[in-house]
Amino acid sequence: MRPPSTRAAIPHRELAAGPIVWLGIIVTTCLLLVVSQYILWLVVPVMIAIIAYYILSPLVDAGIRRGLTRARAVLIVTILLSVVLFLLGVMLAPKVSEIARNLPDTVASYTKTANNLFENARRTLSHKVPLLISAPPAPGSTSALSASANGQPTAAPLPSQGEIVTNVSDLQARYSGDVLMEAARWIPSLLLIPFITYFILLDGPRFKRFIVQAIPNAFFEKTLYLFYRVENQLRAYFQGLLTLTFLDALCLGVGLWIFRLHEPFLLAAIAAVMAWVPYLGSIGGGLLVVLVAAHDFPDQPWLPYWVIGLFVGVRMLDDFLFLPLTVGRSLHVHPLVTMLMFLLGGAVAGFAGLLLVMPVLGVVMVAGQIIGELLTDERILARHRHAQLLRKKRARADLFDGWDSGPGI
Repeated sequence: MRPPSTRAAIPHRELAAGPIVWLGIIVTTCLLLVVSQYILWLVVPVMIAIIAYYILSPLVDAGIRRGLTRARAVLIVTILLSVVLFLLGVMLAPKVSEIARNLPDTVASYTKTANNLFENARRTLSHKVPLLISAPPAPGSTSALSASANGQPTAAPLPSQGEIVTNVSDLQARYSGDVLMEAARWIPSLLLIPFITYFILLDGPRFKRFIVQAIPNAFFEKTLYLFYRVENQLRAYFQGLLTLTFLDALCLGVGLWIFRLHEPFLLAAIAAVMAWVPYLGSIGGGLLVVLVAAHDFPDQPWLPYWVIGLFVGVRMLDDFLFLPLTVGRSLHVHPLVTMLMFLLGGAVAGFAGLLLVMPVLGVVMVAGQIIGELLTDERILARHRHAQLLRKKRARADLFDGWDSGPGI
């Protein structure tokens, strides 16, 4: 009597991704980012359309549940999307035009504010921490001028406000034509967003069925699981990212409104969107709002520090409350891997790589793990080989039956 099989007693479990799988994930992600920068005109509208798909698909499902056909529900939702985009463009166009018209003076004014803010921070730190008194003063500041009068070496002074205005005006005159041509080149690509979104919403299920039909029977269940996990990964990531952006913008906007900053919720929304770029985006958004606070309220020297405290508080809410409830449920990536992929994405694809590296990594990571499971699951491979053998035997039997039933010679 044969002993019971020990293999049958072991419960089935998912295989963990090994170093070879992770190497394939990283290489594939980098290759996709390199390719994406050459077709960025198509990648950007497709990415925005995918984000819009995962935002609008619950609305389409709600319309279908109310008795509408899928085509009619998708048409209504797409029209609403186009109207919202048009209204946003109408609202933002005057502000963008005003900023472009006053760009030289704005850059010069904010550069002077940044220099004064740095000098005030240096003085405060030097007063609180005596070891920092020997730190060199900021170039162009009052301390630097007095040090120069006493014969002490100082750094080269910063350009004056008039020089900054002249330099920015020269750059505008030199590159305005190129900027207009680049904007004109991007307009057709951005107009593709509602078009692509409409057909993804309309034919998404049909496209999935089309791909599933080509799957071998032995890999059918695992591949369906792959589609399910990839779609859930994308849906959870984008919906979580937008929810996190809304929560950050709301908390920052309320705080900036309490501090009486101008356009508090617009500044908060810009900072929250900039945080889509990991690490550097959060720092850049925070510095932008701090600079605006120091520029608009020069008589309140402590206001920028209160704004910094607000950003630190919102960041703590992100780490301990918002992130685990939103994006943290979709991308389970180690922080070290996140930082390395962030650096690789910026190195191989520039700014586009910074924006695309996390969603691309999430999709490739799930696909790589499932493919690794498929290629290392002996049961699935045995089923596939057995199915191939059965097909060969059936084809051979049909062939010989055809010969036996044919007319004699």
